[in-house]
Amino acid sequence: MLIAFPAHAFDPIDTDGPDFVESSEVVPRGRFQYELDINRERNGRVVPAMTTTTTPMLLKFGFADNFEWRIAPDGYQRRDGASGWQDTALGIKWHAQDRDAEKGRAAVSWIAHADLPTGTSRRRQTGVRPSLRSVITWELPHDLALGLMPGVKYDSAADGHRYGAAIFGAVLNKRINEHLRVFVEFSGRQIARAADGGVIAGWDVGAAWLATHDTQIGVRTGVAANRNTPDNYVLFEIAQRF
Repeated sequence: MLIAFPAHAFDPIDTDGPDFVESSEVVPRGRFQYELDINRERNGRVVPAMTTTTTPMLLKFGFADNFEWRIAPDGYQRRDGASGWQDTALGIKWHAQDRDAEKGRAAVSWIAHADLPTGTSRRRQTGVRPSLRSVITWELPHDLALGLMPGVKYDSAADGHRYGAAIFGAVLNKRINEHLRVFVEFSGRQIARAADGGVIAGWDVGAAWLATHDTQIGVRTGVAANRNTPDNYVLFEIAQRF
């Protein structure tokens, strides 16, 4: 967390973004939180070069101690003149273990999602695509924190065939002051065979600013880690808790 405000019943807002590696915490019981992104990605490895803008969102509600419901619309997509609504995922997150810096114990959570074919015709993928991720976070000296996010997913390709793939992310956070943190990370959105789309991964840097106890603004930008990944992207995020 960035800072504790004793006048409030809850700690400051803790978000899954703007990092690729999500948080190991959940929304407090009875609270609602949204995280809205605007993401612009450029792929110069295709001819002609392609620019894609998307507006993914994550909606979270703490329905019990250590559990939250999640709705994750991929949002509106615009790609070189063509546009439409993408699919939506439903999920649940379980905060399984609290961290203990003195004992070197990590915080651990589990996230299960199911992406549903709800988008407009040209943006809709085939069938239900389940995924399972774990987030493991350690507190380190010098206001550092290390997060790992391994996972698996069962996805569909553009031609409709189904396949299994891995997910992996690693992030190093640095708290600058009570309101600002910065981070560097590896974001492996997909680790799969070439026939299934191959490895899609990037190197990212970013920052998050705690504007109020319940509001955060963030940014993340990244470059491709291999030739199979779009060249670069930039993401802006606003998150609020109620």
